[in-house]
Amino acid sequence: MLADVVAAFEQVFSSSEAVSFALGKTTLPRGGHLQGIQVRFDAIKNRHLVYLTHDSETVAYLLVVEFVDDFTRPGRVVAYQEFPSDGGSPALRHAGGMQLVGDVLAVGLEDNQQKTRSEVQFWDVSNAEKPAQLKHLTIPRTGTAKDKTSGAVGILRREAGYVLAVANWDSRAIDFYLAPGASLSEPACRFKQLARWQVDSARTADWRPDATFGTYQAINLVADEQGLFLLGLNTTSAGQDIVDLFSVRLDQPPDEMLQKLAQKELKLARENRFRFAGGIWVDRGRLAVLSSPRNLAPQTWIGIAR
Repeated sequence: MLADVVAAFEQVFSSSEAVSFALGKTTLPRGGHLQGIQVRFDAIKNRHLVYLTHDSETVAYLLVVEFVDDFTRPGRVVAYQEFPSDGGSPALRHAGGMQLVGDVLAVGLEDNQQKTRSEVQFWDVSNAEKPAQLKHLTIPRTGTAKDKTSGAVGILRREAGYVLAVANWDSRAIDFYLAPGASLSEPACRFKQLARWQVDSARTADWRPDATFGTYQAINLVADEQGLFLLGLNTTSAGQDIVDLFSVRLDQPPDEMLQKLAQKELKLARENRFRFAGGIWVDRGRLAVLSSPRNLAPQTWIGIAR
């Protein structure tokens, strides 16, 4: 929860700082690029943990990187975790934008060849060095090409339970799911689809500052006492790195569920772009925006705008 999401959005700096980590001796699959980024503070060990998803020619995977609490020293990789596929062919080798809720990471895995299958997977990352899949929460998705992919995922806890948003290929539709209860680790916990919002049928007359909806690589959810909000991170065809802010009204008809409220262009550090990995981070009551370069390197720089 933020005190005021709109105000926090306006206070995000227009430029971002960069912090780096060493890949060390970590062996990685060939191909692909960075896809998603999230951060959480580990109070027990007084460290920040950065989670990065990546696709490849064969598998999708997660890197967990440890930083000291103030990011003043380069980070180091503490875990490499491959995401399991669903047993079908082609494999779900493409991991997209993701979001943390507490100690649980929600991430979409896609078949990025035929584009007809995907899963939303959930991982307990309370032990950063050994992520554990919460298999009972897995959401399988199948459909026509590009319709039921899971390229970007947002998740948030509310008083009545959890809200999940899953964007398909190029974020042309967003499916909203709900799960009641206080804990995702409960074996009986399940997500049930509530509604689908689609670009083609959306009512945009009242959107500000324009009626565009980007091809977001990442969507994340945030909330304040006034309601629920969605942030979309996008690198435009003109090369601008844009964050769009939407209010989310789940009690409205599907075509009116999203209303665009504001837009901000960020000047990202180094060669970072939202078309690679982007995400948001609520840091001690402040909203921060995260970004990455395309590829991992012996020294990789990630961006933090706050």
